[in-house]
Amino acid sequence: MKNSLKHKLEISSLIGPATILVTLLFIFPLINFLRTSFSRNIPSGSYDPAWTFENFVEFFSDPYFLGILWNTIYISIIATFLTLILAFPIAYLLARANVKYKGILVGLVVFPLLVGNIVRDVGWIALFSEQGLVNNFLLAIGFINEPATFLGTPGAVIIAISNVVLPYMIISIQSVIERINPSLEEGAIDLGASRWMMMRTVIFPLAMPGIMAGTLFVFILSMNAYTTPLIIGGTKVQMMAPALYSEITEVSNWPMGAAMAVILIVLTLIASVFYLSILEKTTSGNLNSSTEVKG
Repeated sequence: MKNSLKHKLEISSLIGPATILVTLLFIFPLINFLRTSFSRNIPSGSYDPAWTFENFVEFFSDPYFLGILWNTIYISIIATFLTLILAFPIAYLLARANVKYKGILVGLVVFPLLVGNIVRDVGWIALFSEQGLVNNFLLAIGFINEPATFLGTPGAVIIAISNVVLPYMIISIQSVIERINPSLEEGAIDLGASRWMMMRTVIFPLAMPGIMAGTLFVFILSMNAYTTPLIIGGTKVQMMAPALYSEITEVSNWPMGAAMAVILIVLTLIASVFYLSILEKTTSGNLNSSTEVKG
């Protein structure tokens, strides 16, 4: 009994400070934002702590805010699929790489995460600006006659966001492919399957848990992206995170900014619950079957 109590006290002493810190820095501000979202804005820059749904009604009835919401969902979905297409072959090659070089390759994949988003976004500006490398190359080969506009377009934002979140997708998929027995690939090829058919019928289904986890993570990061759409998209491509920040800091409309934050959080939670329910079914099916075969 004493040992059990001592063990509980030791655990509490370890997780207690972190729990208090998370509560003070995350839970309480989140509750305050939720409460503020039901307040009424006062043009002077303050707000009346009344209970009203007018901020949510205004958001879903105003084409401007609906356009921002649609941009956020649209760009996040396209960026997630683009990231998946780019990440899967890299993850497969990484999972099947020689152990001698795998550490170096993983380090190269993770290295961009050590560079700040702003630095990477400035790099994309150097590529996509009217005097950037992309325009200079296209002009040099005669593909265009005058510099094209890439910055401030959804395509540029999608590419930049995909670049930021690509390592997360690669690592999520690679960790699952590593647990798939290579003899399954050899068996499929020995039975006459082409390389593409083997990937489509063996690797891809068994890697589905990693794909689902990676796409969920990337989608959440894309939905909440701030610096990349702000720097690459500017005022022409509005997304939720920069827009709600602008509502608070520039318009001084705290209730609307808080309402936008709540809507963004709720949408993210809905997507997470939906994905996790599918991931649980997929993991209990495909991953278990691959483990049994490997064993």
